[in-house]
Amino acid sequence: MKKIFLFLIFTFFVSCSASKEKSFLPEVVSPDVYDVLLENEDVKVLGVTFPPGKGDNMHDHNPITFYVLQGGKGQVTLPDGSVNEREVPTGFVGHNRERQRHQVKNIGQDTLKFIIIEHKNLKTVSAAQEKLTLPEEVSPKVYKVLLENDDVKVVEVVFEPGESDKMHQHGAMTFYGVKGGKLQSTLPDGTVNKNEVPDGFTGHRNTITTHQMKNVGEEEVKVIIVEHKYLSPTKNN
Repeated sequence: MKKIFLFLIFTFFVSCSASKEKSFLPEVVSPDVYDVLLENEDVKVLGVTFPPGKGDNMHDHNPITFYVLQGGKGQVTLPDGSVNEREVPTGFVGHNRERQRHQVKNIGQDTLKFIIIEHKNLKTVSAAQEKLTLPEEVSPKVYKVLLENDDVKVVEVVFEPGESDKMHQHGAMTFYGVKGGKLQSTLPDGTVNKNEVPDGFTGHRNTITTHQMKNVGEEEVKVIIVEHKYLSPTKNN
C-alpha cells in the first residue's frame, strides 16, 4: 500500500512538472502570436506575428535560429524585469544556443514577422562530417550564406524566373519558403520532378539531399534554409 501511495505522489509531481513546462511554450501561452508550422523530434518551426502594440506572455525557447520576415521595433523583457529595445531590419538572422525565457512586445508602427527554428537536440559534433558539394560554392549567384557557426548554416536562396543552379548537396536541413512558385528538381539519376510550392511552405529533411533545382515559373522564388551541423544525415536523394 505504501509503495502505491509513493507511486501516486511521484506521478502527481511529474505531471505537475510536465504541465508547468508545457505552460511556458510560446504557442500555448500566446497562440495568437505563435503558430507551429512544423514539429518533429529534431526541430519545431514557429511562425511569429506581432501587430503594432501587441505583446506576448512570458515564455521559454529551446536554442533557436531565427529569420526576420518583416522588421520593426521590438521590446524584450527578461524574468528579472530588465527591458531591452531594439530595431530589427527585415532579413536579419540570428542564433542563440542557450535556452531562454522572455516576453516580447512590438513597440513600433509596423507588424513584426519572424520565423523561429527551435533546436531540440543541439549538441557538439565531434566526428568529422562528410564533405558535400556545397550549393553556395557551385552556384553563388543563387545561394548566399547569411550566418554560419558550429551549430548551423543559414542560407538565403533566390531563383529568378528560368534560373537554375548546379548539382549540389545539402546535409540535414529545415527550410521555409518566403516566396513560393513552380520548381523543378533533377536527381543524379536523371529523374525530374516539378512542384508548385506556396508561400510559407515548410519542411525538414534528415538525409543528404543531392539535386539540381530550377525555377520553371514566372515569379521569383525565395527560400531560407537552415542546415543543422549537429545532426547526422543518412544518405539519400
